[in-house]
Amino acid sequence: MSKVRVGIVVDEILRAKWLQFDRFYAQEFGDEQHESKYVYDLFKDYLWRDTTEISREMREPEDTPENISPLEYVPDESGEAPADFLLFKKSEKEVISAKNMYNRFMYEDYLFEIHGAATVMYKGMDLHVNNFLQKYESTADFTIMNVENRFSIPPTLFFLSKMSCRFRSYKFVNKAVDMWNDVDVLITTDPEILKLGAPWFKKLIKLTRPYNEDIKAGSIEVLQVADLIGNKDFEKIIKHKNK
Repeated sequence: MSKVRVGIVVDEILRAKWLQFDRFYAQEFGDEQHESKYVYDLFKDYLWRDTTEISREMREPEDTPENISPLEYVPDESGEAPADFLLFKKSEKEVISAKNMYNRFMYEDYLFEIHGAATVMYKGMDLHVNNFLQKYESTADFTIMNVENRFSIPPTLFFLSKMSCRFRSYKFVNKAVDMWNDVDVLITTDPEILKLGAPWFKKLIKLTRPYNEDIKAGSIEVLQVADLIGNKDFEKIIKHKNK
């Protein structure tokens, strides 16, 4: 008999991504710009603004006056200094969209900090997950799954390497709905997946978080993967028989 294929999503089940994101957002933009509230959509639920950046090309040293007063280097309220026209040949303004500001923060400035250096959801979680895998490995094949792009995959693999969990299969996708291509059962906290529901011949298991607690979806609702150990409804789904 073939094993049931079970997918476990990384974010907010294994990796405390929101906590790490929130920490560095406050560090970068200040506490006054946001309310620390547990959310899933980090672009939609945080404040991002279009930003104008100025790039400048410096003059050659021989074209720069030598006797510029130190006071002329002091910028005014607009960020311009009197010496700027003497130091730079030209300047160009570029408008960075709010979405691009988010992408820069997530996938450039704090790429490793958010995706690689994040902590596990709670102390001892990896031990609990290992117990879960060991108990059901005879009837289920487990796959670690997550939505990642080409920038976030390496630090995510680093995060997973720090855990002692013995997963053999990993699958990264561009869209959350693509996860259904490889599993029969999906364990997730993702509100969008929960709203869509599972295909009629597949099963969805919801791990409850503040951002999805009002969504009624899934064959089973628990708080952590460890709560599935010995869960009769879960064992029925994967056709597990206790010896």
